[in-house]
Amino acid sequence: MADAPVSAADLQGFHLFAGQPEPDLSGLASAARYRRLADREVLAVRGERSTDVALVVSGRIALYVEHEGRSVLVMTLGPGDMLGWSILREDPAALTTARSSGPTELIEIPADRLLDAVTGCTPMAQTLVRRLFGIAADDLEATRAQLLRLGREGLITAG
Repeated sequence: MADAPVSAADLQGFHLFAGQPEPDLSGLASAARYRRLADREVLAVRGERSTDVALVVSGRIALYVEHEGRSVLVMTLGPGDMLGWSILREDPAALTTARSSGPTELIEIPADRLLDAVTGCTPMAQTLVRRLFGIAADDLEATRAQLLRLGREGLITAG
């Protein structure tokens, strides 16, 4: 599929765009492109400028940060997940290093085009903004849960 054009129907297969009319998605679809990654290929590097959000079609993307000289796995994304919501902010730098875990296929959408889609006063814009906030909140909740698990690993109990 890497050479095939992205259609509005392709985008509708992802939660962010589910239920949105094809004509409303056609502009985003025309700006989007498929991309294939080989195993362990780097998609984004923490701190570097990013310009695209990505939807995982197949495969897995592992998100890492460097901490005390070692790479720490933060999260793994799979089919249906969105990567790069954080670059929709003013400073569009990647918050993590993203690397494929096995062969992976993505749909990449220019962040500016997605921002254009959410800034209108349309029902679709309102839905997309709410879903983007939902994706961010879900990611933050997963990170919180991971931090709580890490805190319990070193717990020493008496007895």
